[in-house]
Amino acid sequence: MFSFSFRHRLCLLAVFCTLCLTASVAQKAQPAGPVVKFGVIYPDQFTSSTADSTASAVILYDYGEVTFDRNDNDLWLVSQYHVRIHIRKKAAYDRATIQLPVRIGHLGQHESVSDFEGYTYNLVNGNVSTDRLTKAGHFTEKASDQLMIEKYTLPNVHEGSIIDYRYTVRTPFSVGYNPRTWRFQQDVPVKWSEYRITIPDYFYYKMLLSGYLRMIVNEQTKGKTHLLPGQDDVQTSVYRFAMKDVPAFREEAYMTMEDDYMAKIEFELASYQLPDVTGIRRKDFSVGWDAFDRTLLNDADFGGKIKRTGSMRETAKALLSQQADTLSRIKSAYEFIRQNIKWNDEASLWSTESTKKIIDNKKGNAADINLLLIALLREMDIDANPVVLSTRSHGRINEAYALIKKFNYVVAQVSVGGKDMLLDATDPYVTLGMLPVRCLNGTGRLVHPTKPRFVSLLPLERDVEVYTGTFTLNDDGGISGKFIHSHGGYSAWNARRELAVEGKKKFLETIQKQRPAWQIEQATLPDGVSSSGAFTTDYTISIPEACSRAGDRLYFYPMLTEAHRINPFKETERLYPVDFGVPIEENFTATYTLPKGFRVEEMPKPVSMSLPGDGGRFLYHISVNAENQLLVTSRFILRRPLYYAEEYGALRELFSQVIAKQAEQVVLKRETVAETR
Repeated sequence: MFSFSFRHRLCLLAVFCTLCLTASVAQKAQPAGPVVKFGVIYPDQFTSSTADSTASAVILYDYGEVTFDRNDNDLWLVSQYHVRIHIRKKAAYDRATIQLPVRIGHLGQHESVSDFEGYTYNLVNGNVSTDRLTKAGHFTEKASDQLMIEKYTLPNVHEGSIIDYRYTVRTPFSVGYNPRTWRFQQDVPVKWSEYRITIPDYFYYKMLLSGYLRMIVNEQTKGKTHLLPGQDDVQTSVYRFAMKDVPAFREEAYMTMEDDYMAKIEFELASYQLPDVTGIRRKDFSVGWDAFDRTLLNDADFGGKIKRTGSMRETAKALLSQQADTLSRIKSAYEFIRQNIKWNDEASLWSTESTKKIIDNKKGNAADINLLLIALLREMDIDANPVVLSTRSHGRINEAYALIKKFNYVVAQVSVGGKDMLLDATDPYVTLGMLPVRCLNGTGRLVHPTKPRFVSLLPLERDVEVYTGTFTLNDDGGISGKFIHSHGGYSAWNARRELAVEGKKKFLETIQKQRPAWQIEQATLPDGVSSSGAFTTDYTISIPEACSRAGDRLYFYPMLTEAHRINPFKETERLYPVDFGVPIEENFTATYTLPKGFRVEEMPKPVSMSLPGDGGRFLYHISVNAENQLLVTSRFILRRPLYYAEEYGALRELFSQVIAKQAEQVVLKRETVAETR
């Protein structure tokens, strides 16, 4: 993309590169960091102190530095790295093979790795032995037409070894102009991680710092460099960032993708201004959200696909003739696309196929399908617009930074009753106005030429499961009766999808596998896979050994097989939010007719527990009525899809209480019948 000619001398117009985070430019002293010389190892360095005794390795030193250079008429990014790792367990041996992807460009310009040096150090009888990387340890593999993999395998690695390596990556701007993401945090502890970058004021980069850890060094200074021939020195912005004693990143329950949480810095070139033969050459990629919106709307593979199109005109006329009101017309267009175009399981922001080809092939990616839906709605005189978002597996967006690469999906938006309705026609099992779980990721961006805005992706539906049982206990400890499991909202969506994919036989096999104690005598499943309403399954079951016996007493768990048994939150503290995706509600009610001659001797006490701010609730109650029936009610509600780290303690305790209470037993005692004379 970039190829610059510098034969003409022009006045320099500097554009200050600003950082999209608070850089410390004050006089406050910053830590100098450890003095680490490549290839110099001392015996005491083989004792790597870290609080994490389970770590398979410890990164002692991770250093990266990026500068800008020129070669003939081209600009290059030059990235230098130095890494030192203490290998503590066999599980970390693969870290001794360093795999570096390099991109293949056009016109003979390629990314390249140079000056790779590596050593393995072992402590033998108190002395440091050295093994150097040889040519035999270097391999090159072709991963694709656009990517090569350079592999370097360091020799003689054992438990206790230290590996030390450094290398340089040179990237021509024609191949890539964004510095690679720098990750301070990794899956093993990092003693010191430092990143430096010097950016000439020709370029305006957006830099996004994310994560939940504190930066120990965060500074910006000014400098100068001579980059372009025939030009004066240009000012530079020099950044230095560092973290110390970074804990290993551990994946925990209910998280989106790990990159949402790891400490890192990302880059995206927003604009540049460079001398050219005609003056100053400027280009804006996405300086702000206005430019972001224009870029998408002016792109043939995005904005070009939502214009009225003759390909959909006859379809629009037919649908309009069949429906009288706006909501019915929206639904008819939505169902038409869902029934005629199958999703190929690819998330995409861009529709690269022609409308005719998408219709003829009857399949497409997410953008093909949802941009076509927007075009059809517009052809029906319905104001529909695209909402771009990032799926849960792609990472969250940040409303402060207009980074196109952060988005990978698009859905349709219409207004119904003055409220946004979001439509995704890729999924045949969601209801109208309901997004698939993969799309429930914070915020999306409504792309509009005059009224763009951010749109909440919070779900309007909950994940609801209702269990209703009517059972009879016999004096041998068996239980039999009717059990109804009703799914609502996202639970119904998931159940419909599973039934459609697996079929009834496999669906029931899965139920049986999850509840091995059940003997299913009869099961009634929904006849079809309608995408609306509840999904209800009815069972006639028996559990022969539901109760345990001890003398004249029976013991059983009143929640049967539906109790929560494992707390997903094992750590006492948590840095990251808990993201369930959707609000959750579980209701269990059961009536047990007790065997003749038995009475309830002991049963769990009732409990009512709430999260602060009405964020959730757990209710549990058991009683006995006049007909000697045991009535059980359990209600567990999480009213929000997202809970922040400061709410974690209360959330963890709520789950603990649920598990403890649902694990309590009911004790039945055989009554003593007085002998008659």
